[in-house]
Amino acid sequence: MRTMKPNRHGPSWSSCHRVLRECVLISCTLLSAAPASAQSLLSRHVAVEFASAITSSSPTPDDPFVVFDATATVRVTGTLDVIARPWFRRLPGGDWSKEMYQLQIRYQPSTRVPVRIDAGIISSPLGIIALEMRPDRNPLIGSPSYYFQPLPSFDGRFDRVLLLSGGYPLGAMASLSGQKWDARAGVTDGTPARNRKMMSSNRPPAEPQLVAGGGVTPIPGLRLGAGFAHGLYRSESTAASSPAAQPLEAASATIFNLEGEYAVGYTRIAGEWIRDRFETATTPAVARGYLLEAVRTLTPRWYIAGRTTRASTPVFTAGVRVRRSNGTADVTVGYRLLPEIIIKAGYQGSRAYTRTDWDHAAAVSLVVAKRFF
Repeated sequence: MRTMKPNRHGPSWSSCHRVLRECVLISCTLLSAAPASAQSLLSRHVAVEFASAITSSSPTPDDPFVVFDATATVRVTGTLDVIARPWFRRLPGGDWSKEMYQLQIRYQPSTRVPVRIDAGIISSPLGIIALEMRPDRNPLIGSPSYYFQPLPSFDGRFDRVLLLSGGYPLGAMASLSGQKWDARAGVTDGTPARNRKMMSSNRPPAEPQLVAGGGVTPIPGLRLGAGFAHGLYRSESTAASSPAAQPLEAASATIFNLEGEYAVGYTRIAGEWIRDRFETATTPAVARGYLLEAVRTLTPRWYIAGRTTRASTPVFTAGVRVRRSNGTADVTVGYRLLPEIIIKAGYQGSRAYTRTDWDHAAAVSLVVAKRFF
């Protein structure tokens, strides 16, 4: 975990907490002031959910990490929904960023036909933890590091590829499901090994990808699945280091993952294994990694959760490739103070690709989540 210097000119924990509290109070006031008939009409066609988190860690206790995450679902017809999910983040140091995690249509012909079509900016088709990125759905404080930390250069050029992205691509997916199986297939505009950042002006160029996956549920509570994606991650036009340089050939990436989830009683265990194969001008570069997560509910208010991740990749240094790895270990204790408020506290440990020793930190997070309609 890289230690960042506090920004003395940025907002403090108290100011961020005050802004968050005022936003929640204003929203609740507006909701309570709306006529009952209007609320009833909206509740039948619109669902609005808001989640936010303020997180402070021991390296920068007065410079919090802030997330605002909202989801709106509009029922257009009995078979068609429109989903929008804007997302804002403030990093320690004061830098704000924004993203549109979802802006899609979801079509399901009828409840008797096990087919669903999602099109637009859709949820990531690979990754078992991708749907837990919202603060109130994430049992831990942080997110898996390899969803956001780029792999080091493996051939002298830095393409900002990841082991697996937690981002949301532009694409279309068709999903089918039965009582003990599920399957999906479609196309996206970017490899799952890179976050497209749809609201960024310098996002990577679009490259069509074929994505497929599926799973089985042999017994209640247990699901085993696999996913596959293939397409270009480096185009010929962007591979050259300068306009005068000889362009490199376009290169593709093949992503394969295995995942599993088992829930019994008050315990849930989830894990995934990922293998990426990146074509280069010489031999392909292969990166691998895994994630293991466990959550145990202790009482209706208390729970404990843990997660470990590890990634291994070739790194280009001194003209040769050497294999380096990084890892994380997180433990979180959560307490539900109110139905809309969760307090989390825990330990965060990490080791970077370029280091052999671990960084250690303590963290605390306040999560507020509310459904308005």
